[in-house]
Amino acid sequence: MFNGIDTQRLLTILVEAGSFMSAFAAIAAGIVMASVTKKFGTGIMAAGFKTNSMGVFFIALGIIIDALNSYLTVSNYTALLPPFVAIAILLAKEACFVIGTYIIVIGSKKTGDKLESLMK
Repeated sequence: MFNGIDTQRLLTILVEAGSFMSAFAAIAAGIVMASVTKKFGTGIMAAGFKTNSMGVFFIALGIIIDALNSYLTVSNYTALLPPFVAIAILLAKEACFVIGTYIIVIGSKKTGDKLESLMK
């Protein structure tokens, strides 16, 4: 404690707030990307944005799961849960990050390839 303030709780609140702000910013970015309808030429960019927005949504979900897991850990709720629940939460978070990143990378590659083929 530092002058009556529990610094671990304060740090936890700041980390959780940052995680949730990041997640909501990612959700907002995903919505904006998914709603792009203006067609540039053949509409390749709009289609690429829609694909990549799905990856952004998965990453946002991973951030939310991570923030909830951190909260459960700091609040000592994980001690009350069976061990397989903590493992399931960890696997769900990692799966969201991997799937989201994969969608963004593959979507960007396909969009780049389509744009490159138009230039030939």
